[in-house]
Amino acid sequence: MPVSIVVGLQWGDEGKGKMVDHLAGKAAAVARFSGGANAGHTVEVDGKRFALHMLPSGLVREGVTAIIGSACVLDPVTVLQEIQSLKNNGISVEGRLKISPKVNLTHPGYRWLERQSEVDRANGRIGTTGRGIGPTYVRKFMRSAIRLEDVTDGETFRALVDFHTEETVDLLKLNSPETAELQSDVEKFVEAAKTVAGYTHDVSLLISRLLEENRLVIAEGAQGSLLDPDHGSYPFVTCGQCVSGGACTSLGFGPTRVSDVTGILKAYTTRVGSGPFPTELNNETGERIRQAGHEFGTTTGRPRRCGWLDCVLAEYTARINGCTSVTLTLLDVLSGFDQLKICTGYENRHFTTGRNMDKLVPVYETFTGWSEDIAGETDWNRLPEAAKEYVLAVERSVGVPVTCISTGPGRSDVIWR
Repeated sequence: MPVSIVVGLQWGDEGKGKMVDHLAGKAAAVARFSGGANAGHTVEVDGKRFALHMLPSGLVREGVTAIIGSACVLDPVTVLQEIQSLKNNGISVEGRLKISPKVNLTHPGYRWLERQSEVDRANGRIGTTGRGIGPTYVRKFMRSAIRLEDVTDGETFRALVDFHTEETVDLLKLNSPETAELQSDVEKFVEAAKTVAGYTHDVSLLISRLLEENRLVIAEGAQGSLLDPDHGSYPFVTCGQCVSGGACTSLGFGPTRVSDVTGILKAYTTRVGSGPFPTELNNETGERIRQAGHEFGTTTGRPRRCGWLDCVLAEYTARINGCTSVTLTLLDVLSGFDQLKICTGYENRHFTTGRNMDKLVPVYETFTGWSEDIAGETDWNRLPEAAKEYVLAVERSVGVPVTCISTGPGRSDVIWR
């Protein structure tokens, strides 16, 4: 059985974690292929809510193997905290968590560097999570990063850790108390890395063997396609690949292994942090969506910016990912609006994702809303006609079949059509 890839089609927070957990019921493994502790995937099962930043969403499913690919960046302290959180809820990862030894580690100093970088940018700040992701990727491509496999050579590992500690102290000109605080975090990092190194595995070989046994592997993306450094709203993007092609390079399999790509699309649009957002609603409607959708960041807790669904962007991201289907999430949040809008074009300007994206003025198509509460609905035929028309309009605009609709946070709150 080939690989099934799941990616976000917006700026993240589309509900990928919930949908990966739902799909994982038929999978042998769920493999995270991008990002680091800046991601936030939420899974809700039997009233329990799991917020995962580093670990694949599939771990919540009993018996599913969880894989972290080489293109991810890893904070070992966060990993151990998440492992313990799952353990406290009766979920063991032992024998199920497999991490590529090639992942790059996020040294504690990188968080200091990233926070200072945001301060230095002033009004041009990116709005990062402050988790040290950017500096980790910078050092990866400078070929000076610490990889998980380095932990097995104690002398080399310590030398690398000390180098990056000293680099942080020198670059930021830290005083004695600050240096002591950083050093304390570094020692926790070192001990955590030694423990996490026990989960290393040749993930490419593992995936290859699972596929040879005709078993399903789900490749789980992080963030959203509009945060991809090549295809997103540059420079307001993340550093790791967010599009489906990144699954192959991170997890070590060829594109011929892929059977389908599912794009997760929220029924409206949200964004955390700075950057262009053509359909943003800085008004009462935007606030109403935020409150109804509980739109506050899983990783940062920051209020998410909210706006109408942008199907120009959705068509673009579905295309660059090669989506074979779309899952529309949080449709239930839009219940109670008299009118809904979908962006279907822009005034007098060609579409761009670069620095001129903030000049795009959306052209909307307006739809009649519905008053019925559809939370938890599982039957397409029981949806209000207006809700059905909204879904079909999205399908027409994006040009990819909407095969699944999420109507709530629970594992079973889905409609298949």
